[in-house]
Amino acid sequence: MELTKTYRFEASHILPKHPGKCSRLHGHSWILHVSVEGPINPETGFVMDFADISEVVEPLIKRLDHKHLGVYHYELRQIHWHIEIPDEDRVVGTPLGFYPTSENLLWWIAGQIGLGLDKGWRTSELGPTATTKWSKISIEETCTSQALLTREEYDGNRS
Repeated sequence: MELTKTYRFEASHILPKHPGKCSRLHGHSWILHVSVEGPINPETGFVMDFADISEVVEPLIKRLDHKHLGVYHYELRQIHWHIEIPDEDRVVGTPLGFYPTSENLLWWIAGQIGLGLDKGWRTSELGPTATTKWSKISIEETCTSQALLTREEYDGNRS
């Protein structure tokens, strides 16, 4: 069975390699969907408590919310811009050098939360069974644009 928990965060980014308006600074109301799958635990009746999913995902959401996603240096139309950040952790939510497309963001998020979800992170008695794992992660940057990363794709491309 599969469970999905949804999260929301606000963040800006710039895509300097994009030929259109996305090459300029802009922001989104991002919506992240995290799905886990596994058998129903016969003792508890749960696959996993939704609160246990949040124990893994919410620290990441706090790291990204109201932050800038991506790199400091951008090359736009042969002009070099440098954004001075006095306190990186308060402004930038992703690692230096990260190119913040929705696709790249999903891969990065999977790496951040996957270990916690796969290790059977448990904060309640309704935690996961040994075979519970994340199955897919999707992100919406607008109400009409969504990217999806499946566990199968992630595992197949990590090697």
